Amino acid sequence: MTENPSEMSCIPTGPSVPDGSDALPLSAIGWDEQVEEAFTDVPRELSPGRIVRVERGHCVVALDDGEHLARPTVHVGVGDWVGVRRHLDDLSVQAIAPRWSQLTRRDSRGLLQFLATNIDLVIITAPADHLSCARVERETAAAWDSGAQPLVVVTKNDLAEPGIVEELRTRLVGVDVVTTSSVTREGLQQIAQALRPCRTAVLLGPSGAGKSTLINCLLGTERLATSHVREGDRRGRHTTTSRQLVAVPGGGVLIDTPGLRALSLSGGEGVAHAFPDIEQFAGECRFSDCDHQHEPGCAVLAAVDSGDLDPGRLANYRKLQKELAFEARKNDPLARAAEERIWKIRCKAGRQLRRHRGR
Repeated sequence: MTENPSEMSCIPTGPSVPDGSDALPLSAIGWDEQVEEAFTDVPRELSPGRIVRVERGHCVVALDDGEHLARPTVHVGVGDWVGVRRHLDDLSVQAIAPRWSQLTRRDSRGLLQFLATNIDLVIITAPADHLSCARVERETAAAWDSGAQPLVVVTKNDLAEPGIVEELRTRLVGVDVVTTSSVTREGLQQIAQALRPCRTAVLLGPSGAGKSTLINCLLGTERLATSHVREGDRRGRHTTTSRQLVAVPGGGVLIDTPGLRALSLSGGEGVAHAFPDIEQFAGECRFSDCDHQHEPGCAVLAAVDSGDLDPGRLANYRKLQKELAFEARKNDPLARAAEERIWKIRCKAGRQLRRHRGR
């Protein structure tokens, strides 16, 4: 397993638990030196806590004496370290400590939505019974964009078709792949080790991928609801309806998320990290602005021809790059105008070529 060089060890500096309370110390849900340093920007009169769940109009925050309902006065996400003001029975979230990572997406209205914040790992769950390499590559790019490290976990490995996991490992570059099974308990120890010490992971994947089952196995109890997949297409139902944070008894924190049908990308750096092999080949192309389509001297196309690059991986790379370009044009008038100028030049050149051939 690849180690995170910035990883910090947990220290018992978080607020203590009152005697006789069943509450967890904040160190059990991620409080460490990094969090303590981030809290220097939070007013000292506020109580430190971490957002466990976000509902419409309120949130659940873990404090030193347990979990409480609170009113958010700022835009919080699950995983945020926050400052809470107490007034009798009323709790309100007044401040957010600076985030060092955040996994986001755009909703149907184009608004930014926090899936998880202050995460060290993005555990991408890929069900072996309907595994999509293209989807895993997209989610890997989103994980790199978040500022966290991706870890691909193939669930239901006892149902895997021959060769499917090997194909995924071949297509992914620089990302660890762990195979798991809730039936045989394969791979669970590797995931538990990746969470220690004091690391926070968010689970990402489609409905029916086994995210809640995986968490239950790591917790050693049926804490989260699960359901069977449909027999026809092996798709799952939305058992998890909201994001929530839970502490793993052996160490570490997990954030469960509802299954996502689509995940938009937020930046190009994640795609570059997810496809380092293609980026390396692209650096050897004859033209610096090569689109890797039909250009002469394209090292990327040569790598496909020689068998050094999976053509399906290149096709997915092109798709994600087009998506990023579309988002850039949509949100940046200058980029949109530049793209329009390029197409005008191409259309004019095409008309001139047709007239020349018609002579």
